[in-house]
Amino acid sequence: MSSLAMKIPRPLRKISFSSKQAEQHGVARYQLSRWLKDGSLERLERGVYRVPQADYNEYQQFQAAVLRVGEQSAICLLSALVYYHLTDLIPKETWLLVNKKKRTSQKGLKLIRMTDPQWKIGINKEDGFKITSLERTLVESLIYHRQMSKMIGIESLRTAINQKKTTLAKVADMAVRLNVFHRILPVIEVLA
Repeated sequence: MSSLAMKIPRPLRKISFSSKQAEQHGVARYQLSRWLKDGSLERLERGVYRVPQADYNEYQQFQAAVLRVGEQSAICLLSALVYYHLTDLIPKETWLLVNKKKRTSQKGLKLIRMTDPQWKIGINKEDGFKITSLERTLVESLIYHRQMSKMIGIESLRTAINQKKTTLAKVADMAVRLNVFHRILPVIEVLA
């Protein structure tokens, strides 16, 4: 790490951050430019930066994705299944739940656009990002089979129940809260 990088405030070194967050830590815009030229920072996109590291864990990738899209977003579906260790699939993109009007041309992001994302039901806040809860993720992986195979959802549900991460009753309750119970009832009947 260069001597300039050592001057990057410690809270910003291990996360992706916006220029606004940098300002909150006392970093002026000209300093960001110097760190970019020095190679101490890399620009993910306009106004979003991170300190280059050998590898980024999923938390850092999720934080960066949410910064790139904006506050009204949550990690969902396949990315959430990976987060909860319910699938061996590795998505090429970070899957994000967003409002229907949200658009992006950024690479590495898959937007799941909904008319009414129901932000108050089954959304958990983590450090730097929001993610659909385990039960909501399982329900949505069963009903959004256009985005991903229904078999992935069924296998993930089986795995979650076998590992005692959740119960069919909790998943059914989430489906009722999301008003989609009728769509997952056949799967629940088979697994019960």
